[in-house]
Amino acid sequence: MVTKKQAIKDLALRYRPREKVREQGLQALNNSELLALVISSGQKNWNVLELAKKVEKQIFSPTSNVNQQSLTKIFGIGEILANKILASLELGQRLAQKTKYERIDTPNKIFELSMELHHKKQEHCLAFYLNGRQELIGKKTIAIGGLNFNFLEPRYIFEPAFNLGASSFILVHNHPSGNVEPSDDDLLLTKKITAIANLMGIKLLDHLIVCKNNFFSIREHFAELINAEAEF
Repeated sequence: MVTKKQAIKDLALRYRPREKVREQGLQALNNSELLALVISSGQKNWNVLELAKKVEKQIFSPTSNVNQQSLTKIFGIGEILANKILASLELGQRLAQKTKYERIDTPNKIFELSMELHHKKQEHCLAFYLNGRQELIGKKTIAIGGLNFNFLEPRYIFEPAFNLGASSFILVHNHPSGNVEPSDDDLLLTKKITAIANLMGIKLLDHLIVCKNNFFSIREHFAELINAEAEF
């Protein structure tokens, strides 16, 4: 448990937002950790994460009107920092208004959207979540390290799917060796996740293995492991 008076340098690496971004990417951070990156530093007796949690409470309160005045009422948030927070929120809103969902209809599109895995020296697994029109609505890192069903928590895959209201999803993981041929564990994982997905009422459309210049679609080569009725 992180206490109020702990300095950020005293926290375990897994609790530090900057280290977490370096290892897992921005998508792995919760709201207060993202705000901690914006705020950058804490105040006496309050580390940056504790300060970020106060700002998060203010921003996400259903009865709160978020503006410079309301933010500067939080101890440690001055006018400059309040404007910095508001500017990041405004950019997010503008991007959300501009964003158009991309339809995913070929494995090649997923390969292009998983570029961050192509040079990783450790295995990472991503889940891409799609709506009923097969438009991309979310992306999440669900595992880092050797991909094995016995050590993979299915809830890490399915909780985001339900939160997003996804109809289907696609798994992607990298082989740092550069060989995209699936291992027996890769095929077993696909089979087991497909079975769980069927019970959950959501479709696994494909499982891609990627490296720098190539990818392998398990659906294209082992169709019997993937939902036969799912269109892709």
